[in-house]
Amino acid sequence: MIGLFDVLGSREFRIPFAILLLIFLGEVFSFPQALILGGLVGLFSLLFESWGRLRHGKWNLDYLAFLALVVAFFLEQWLAGAVLALMAAVSAALETYGTRRAEKTLRELFEKIPKTVMVRGESGDHEVSLHAVVPGDTLVLRRGEMLPFEAELLSNEAVFDESNVTGEVEPAVHRKGGLLKAGFVNRGEIVLARAEGDFEHSSYRKILKLVDEGKHHPAPLARLSERYNILFTIFSLAIAFAAYFFSGDLMRFLAVLVIATPCPLLIAAPMSFIGGLNKAARKNIIIKSPFILELLASTKTILFDKTGTLTLGEPRLRSIHIFDKHLDEEEALNIAASLERHSIHPIAKAFVRVHSEAKGEILPATHISEEIGKGIRGTIHGSEFSLRKATVSGGDGIVVELYCGKKRIASFTFDDILKPAVGEVFGYLTSRGYRLGIITGDKEKNARRVLGHFRLPLYADATPERKASLIARYQKKGELVGMIGDGVNDAPALALADLGIVFSGTENSAATEAADVAILDRDALRIRDAIHIGRSSYRVAFQSIVLGMALSTGGMTLAFFGYVDPVQGAVLQEVIDFCVIMNALRSTY
Repeated sequence: MIGLFDVLGSREFRIPFAILLLIFLGEVFSFPQALILGGLVGLFSLLFESWGRLRHGKWNLDYLAFLALVVAFFLEQWLAGAVLALMAAVSAALETYGTRRAEKTLRELFEKIPKTVMVRGESGDHEVSLHAVVPGDTLVLRRGEMLPFEAELLSNEAVFDESNVTGEVEPAVHRKGGLLKAGFVNRGEIVLARAEGDFEHSSYRKILKLVDEGKHHPAPLARLSERYNILFTIFSLAIAFAAYFFSGDLMRFLAVLVIATPCPLLIAAPMSFIGGLNKAARKNIIIKSPFILELLASTKTILFDKTGTLTLGEPRLRSIHIFDKHLDEEEALNIAASLERHSIHPIAKAFVRVHSEAKGEILPATHISEEIGKGIRGTIHGSEFSLRKATVSGGDGIVVELYCGKKRIASFTFDDILKPAVGEVFGYLTSRGYRLGIITGDKEKNARRVLGHFRLPLYADATPERKASLIARYQKKGELVGMIGDGVNDAPALALADLGIVFSGTENSAATEAADVAILDRDALRIRDAIHIGRSSYRVAFQSIVLGMALSTGGMTLAFFGYVDPVQGAVLQEVIDFCVIMNALRSTY
């Protein structure tokens, strides 16, 4: 929880403390000019803030505070004006402080990015701007430095911290020829790597752009609250004029105005959503915009990809079957891995991992062509090889066949392993009324072997096009549909879905761009965390609006009947503001 001294000691509270000092001087030393100056400071602060909002086409309940200050000056209520100015300044300071604190984790993501990188050239090593690096440049990565590009490892061996990308704490060992992902941090000695792209198109940069977008998209509830501003302003003015009409006392008119608070509508809801973004980022969940938090709470139909989403995404090689007598298992694995190292599919990762563990030879592959969801081909030593999923499975498991030209020369059988927490995630969602389904490009027999015991609708043999068409079919029923996937073959469905969540531990930039939420982790529980954060952020935002409006209405009612004078009303207004803001900040923790 936020400490009171942490809040009051922040730089945002300099103006409130200055006004408080002026009130002290005015009251203790009978110096009314100090009270007038305090009121003027508040008046000009409100003018400046309101003008800024007007320039962006936004209504603002601070107009009520501004009117109240004008009336206080007209009635020569210097103390009431100074106290009202203090309360308005404290509200603005709390808003700025809360927003700054909520955005801290998001900002730290950007601070990790290096501004320059060391490049090795003919004249030696020299630092250049990230934007000056072109594919093929040799990068020199020192201990503790982050890799800003996708790159091929040139050093024999290297140790990297992958937590920025995958969320895994344990450093990983990579060997020469391995593909390195943008966001990896070198934890060993100096490493050489060949850049395979530029910074602006790196997948890590794309993820960071999602974070940046998330801070600048107002949520529907926030926009809705701005529309309510006009209604609540009219309602507050009606009570204020009614108080004067029935009592003939301008002091009651002033007391009602000073209690009409902007915080529930203008501050609390946006802070709740920004707090939700911050909380999600701490769990390696990047949410593209605050709007998505509401979608996470309201989307009740969710379809899951299987491989890499519900399963570990790293199928285990169970067996190799050779059809060509001139080929052995080691050669077949070398050919397959040399092709698959150019792909980001989970099966490709499995080939590369097994090949690396066996310390196999990397063969030069050219003319690489991948058909998403179907296979990959390329030329090795003048011969064209291709890998494609078997049309008929020879048994339980995922079967991938290796062809030389049109001749089948080998097949590889993989086992897909279910993630440990999948059952817990399904239980969480179904208990809250979510409708679930599974879409997979795998054979139905294999999919049911792994996931059949959950008794959920299962769509097998699904191409990327069919996945998208299934999303569209559900949407035609008038439902909000969510899609959770991890691969580039999921990108069309993720883009079409009302809510797209992607596991981007594979650094799949296409899927990450198409999705609304990027999970930088492979833990299935992050699905539950993302939806829980969305639900709780929406609930806190809505509660803050309702609570603030209810408390403000209660305070204005007291002022209407003369139980609260303007000075007491200003204090009561700030108590309401503080309660609502503290409630909104619950979404940050």
